Amino acid sequence: MSLANKYRPTTFDTTVGQEHITDILKSKIKNSQQNNHNYLFFWPRWTWKTSVARILSKAINCLDLQDGNPCNKCANCIAINEWKTLDYVEIDAASHTWVDNIREEILAKTDYPPTQLKKKIYVIDEVHMLSKWAFNALLKTIEEPKDYMSFILATTEIEKVPETIVSRCQVFNFKKIPADKMVARLQEICKQENLGYEDEALDLIERMAEWCARDAVKYIDQVSVFGDISVKNVTNLLGIVGDNTIKEFLEIIKSWARSQIFTRVDEIHSQWIDLAQFAKQVIMYIDHHLMEDVEFFLKISEFFGEILSMIRYYPYPNMVYKIVLNKCVSGDDSQVELKQITSSWVKWNETKDMKLDSSVASLSQNDKKEQSVETPKNDTVETKKVEQQSEINDELFSKIWDQIDSKTLQHGLKNFVHVKSVTDWKIELIVIDKMAEITLKKEENQKLLEQKIFENTGKTYSLDIEYMDKDEYFSQMMI
Repeated sequence: MSLANKYRPTTFDTTVGQEHITDILKSKIKNSQQNNHNYLFFWPRWTWKTSVARILSKAINCLDLQDGNPCNKCANCIAINEWKTLDYVEIDAASHTWVDNIREEILAKTDYPPTQLKKKIYVIDEVHMLSKWAFNALLKTIEEPKDYMSFILATTEIEKVPETIVSRCQVFNFKKIPADKMVARLQEICKQENLGYEDEALDLIERMAEWCARDAVKYIDQVSVFGDISVKNVTNLLGIVGDNTIKEFLEIIKSWARSQIFTRVDEIHSQWIDLAQFAKQVIMYIDHHLMEDVEFFLKISEFFGEILSMIRYYPYPNMVYKIVLNKCVSGDDSQVELKQITSSWVKWNETKDMKLDSSVASLSQNDKKEQSVETPKNDTVETKKVEQQSEINDELFSKIWDQIDSKTLQHGLKNFVHVKSVTDWKIELIVIDKMAEITLKKEENQKLLEQKIFENTGKTYSLDIEYMDKDEYFSQMMI
């Protein structure tokens, strides 16, 4: 059994970092105040939402409560823990999206009282994934549940859950697990597993997990294969670095010595460090130490943000560092832009008929030619830059579909995908046809669309795809 499952919380008291919720639930259970039949748990991933749902289910049905906690020893607790009862049902809404799933799994069984437990419990995980019609089918049952039933819903995206559902639940907002409590939990696990550990290594794992309990315990499990939880083992196995390496690298950048920076980048790359993860670590380090050198850190964070946003499109991540940090050192805006080089790589990857080196060389020659031309006035340059940023709308997408080589893909998407909203790095799309949604959610098609958007706007966007019934969409458009 993995450590993540072995040390999953089994009582309210072992649920780290969610005391603002577990204390309320314990109090309700101790005082037999179980009038609320519906609960909604929401917010970050892997913060014990589903675990607390299981603990609450056991506490409601426990035959021997221990200060509001389930005993985990009585027949009812064991039945839930070992999945040996039909009165406790856990549904993954991501794979049970349709109204028929809700009818078969829940509605068809609501008239039957529990056969073993005190109450029938339905836990619906990732509830925001249910379709509109599934929510509508579920609404009446949630609104007027039988005395012998309780619903516990869990989601990471509460804004996608209809207000009619939210208003009929007791809502609990989970929060990110504080660093000190996460580290204390990791120390406890290491002691129980007889693993030696270094405090600095646990601090490093906590930051890498970004408040996600399952990730943190998973990293402990991975590193323990090689022995103690030391900084050396953590950095070697997870492809990350310690704070000293980041601090040293920032000091080299602060010296503005181009050759030293490039040499250090190559050294880090040769150590099999994940350079995308390294950029994240640098940004996290800057966040923790910002007040030590505000002006320098704010400037550097912008460049590492650019590295992080572009590195996944380029085959040689160390070159991304050199290109971006060279701009930082020289302060020269006339050099080849990273986006130009990235665009060349994307086209090369698509056609498979040109070499990367010749592409970069061609760009360099073009850049020299552009430098030899008389530089226009600043206001003209600014105008051209603005013109290059195409507005993201349905008209632009119509143009993008026409650029796609596959006629099948063109006709399958062009009239069924519409722009809902655009932020700095994200485009929300509404899809009004089920086949179009399935087609667009394929990884290769999403990458192709992101590439075409980049070529037309000069900017990298991620896509958020939402299905909406055609009639509902056009009804909203008429409002």
